[in-house]
This record gives sequence, C-alpha cells and structure tokens, in this order.
Amino acid sequence: MTGIGEIFANPSFRVTVLRIATLLLLGTLGVLLCERAGILNLGIEGIMLAGALAGWLAA
Repeated sequence: MTGIGEIFANPSFRVTVLRIATLLLLGTLGVLLCERAGILNLGIEGIMLAGALAGWLAA
C-alpha cells in the first residue's frame, strides 16, 4: 500500500493529472456554455476526438 501512496504524493503525478484533466475541463466548460444557451450538444466527445486526430496528423 505504500507504493500507491508514494505515487499519489509524487509531484510529477500531480502535474500529469492536471495536464490531462485540463483538456477534459475545457470540453466540459464548452458543453456547459452550450447548455446554458439552450443548445444540446451530445457530440462533444467526438469533436474532441476529431480535434485530437487533426492535431496529431498536423504534427
């Protein structure tokens, strides 16, 4: 059990979690903005996936 605690206490783990979660939070904020405007956007995951693929292809 100490191995898991060491992983969670590692600063690089926290940085990685913030780096990955930022993209999901930005997508969530976009959906929230659409919902507040009265538009139901069910395809946000596909849009994020297409954007990631386009970014990978462009790089």
